[in-house]
Amino acid sequence: MKKLLCALLLASAPLWGETPESTSEYAQAESAFQSQKYAQARKLTEEILKKEPDNYAALYLLGAIYHYGEGSIPRAYYCYSRARKGIERAFPEHPESSASGPLYGTVLQELSETAQQLEHYQEALDLIDERDKLYPSEKQTARKGWPLLKLGRFDESRQLMTKLLDDPEQAGYRDHALNTLGNIEFEADNMEKSYEYFQKIASEAGYGSDPVFFCNAGEAARDLLRYDESEKLMLKSTEMFNAYTYSDPWGFLAELYAAESRMPEALSALKQMQAWRISGSAQASQNKWAECYGHLGSVLLQMGYDEMALEKLGMLIRRQDRNSSISTAPTLVEGRLVYLYSLALQRNIQRTREKLSYAAWKEVPGLLGRLFSMERQVARERDRVANLIAANTGVDGFLQPYGAKALDLPSFSTAVWSCFGPGAVIASVERSLKVEKPEMAARKPYLTAILGEAYLYDWRVADSQKSLEEAIKSLPAAEVKLRNRCKAVLVKALNQQGRRKEAMTYLQSLMDTDPSQLRAVQVALPVSIETDGSESSNSARKWLYASPRCQKASDGFVLKLQAGQDKVSGQLIGPDGTSAGSFEGQPRGNPSDSARSFCEVFHAQAFAPIIDLSQMDIRSIDGSTGAVRGEALKQLTE
Repeated sequence: MKKLLCALLLASAPLWGETPESTSEYAQAESAFQSQKYAQARKLTEEILKKEPDNYAALYLLGAIYHYGEGSIPRAYYCYSRARKGIERAFPEHPESSASGPLYGTVLQELSETAQQLEHYQEALDLIDERDKLYPSEKQTARKGWPLLKLGRFDESRQLMTKLLDDPEQAGYRDHALNTLGNIEFEADNMEKSYEYFQKIASEAGYGSDPVFFCNAGEAARDLLRYDESEKLMLKSTEMFNAYTYSDPWGFLAELYAAESRMPEALSALKQMQAWRISGSAQASQNKWAECYGHLGSVLLQMGYDEMALEKLGMLIRRQDRNSSISTAPTLVEGRLVYLYSLALQRNIQRTREKLSYAAWKEVPGLLGRLFSMERQVARERDRVANLIAANTGVDGFLQPYGAKALDLPSFSTAVWSCFGPGAVIASVERSLKVEKPEMAARKPYLTAILGEAYLYDWRVADSQKSLEEAIKSLPAAEVKLRNRCKAVLVKALNQQGRRKEAMTYLQSLMDTDPSQLRAVQVALPVSIETDGSESSNSARKWLYASPRCQKASDGFVLKLQAGQDKVSGQLIGPDGTSAGSFEGQPRGNPSDSARSFCEVFHAQAFAPIIDLSQMDIRSIDGSTGAVRGEALKQLTE
């Protein structure tokens, strides 16, 4: 037995005379890594591993390259795990006090970090505890706050972080503790307390710190409906770019600007958002991929570019971010994305119905197939939203304008009845309005707007009108898109009561400022179409009257059509006699095709977004222009 034991010990002993991390080959690879020359570092590290597959120092370094250089967290976790086992085999008694003790401590730290990013929160906690036990003079207890929060152990996390704030040994983690406390209070819906923590850390951290502190403070201000303060803090965050930050201030600014109908600023913020993401480390860039495209999809919907929004949001349904860097529940993140996707689907269903009204017979089967497919899909996605939210974070929280369980996009929240049913939404809003909290007074106009639309689809038309009119009057001035949504729904409520003249006032306002709301809310434009008697203009009139966007009426808008030079053109005149737009179809070889071309142009332009995206804009907001900061790409490829 003794001989066998000696043989096993001999077999497990390292074959090198010096520790692997002290060799010149390792030093060269590590130097390349520290210089952020990740491709070169990986090549040198892999050369070491070809000769020594179990070289624990090289395995650690390869893990760090995957982690920080390439953003491949599963591969990094695997390499760190092998490095840990290698050190423990080489020094089975006390690896922490061995010649590779410093490296062992680093491996445990990075392993806990990657375990957390893979959402293995209990494992991350265990690794932090193990490291603190082995290295008592270098405790990292403050790092336990975040995984405890993610496990829902709020009281335990709060107690630990509060205690550490006054611990001089944990002074280096004070900002981490404050940030965790702010997130704990946010998840508990204690918005003022959350804001206080984030403000405190922002003031203490100062210029040059991680931008996430100012970004979190900006989010907290937004959640309290203090939009001006939120914008200032977010802009402050954008001045502190850090390649390793998880913050995304430009994305939040883009949504803020879009909600206020500041579309040129929203477009600029989207471009900056993608440049910010691409310029970060591979790890941070990968971590924020879905979040950025979620912002992009929501802003495109706000702008009225629902076809592009459907494409971008469809990408997210198939690939979502890991959820380790934010406090929000994974089911809520998924529920938000699926909800936005369902809205984009519904608007594209309307576009398909519009096209069916003037399509050639040969196009009809394909369009009908697309229509039926989208209608089935939107029903599935709505059920999915209901299941994700109702079974986890709850409907009541989802309906709040902002918060730990909210959609966080008030201008889209009035359509939640389509997922949960109008009755459930009405009951939820009525419960919320009875809650006695400081924030509820400011939230009431938002909940009233949701109530107004739910009433309409619950056949309580008079109640719908009353609630919508109240919301329009009481919503903050900044909520331009939400107010426009309320106006569009109010048009439907007034029309159902035969109050067409009142409806026309709101309708003309929408056609001037936000015509895409008609498609979003499925409102038809009351219009009288006059022609010059030509075959092409008469055909265009017939097909436009068949469209869900046009309703034949003598007391609404007037569309005057005339044909000439193989094309149809038209002038839309508002009820007050002012021009509401000019439209011109493309020249075609026969009257029918000329009429169809005009119908296509009319639907595309009359109910169009109020901002026109160029091809350069599209590439920039899609993150495909390569507009990055400094040496970001150069460092990755050298």
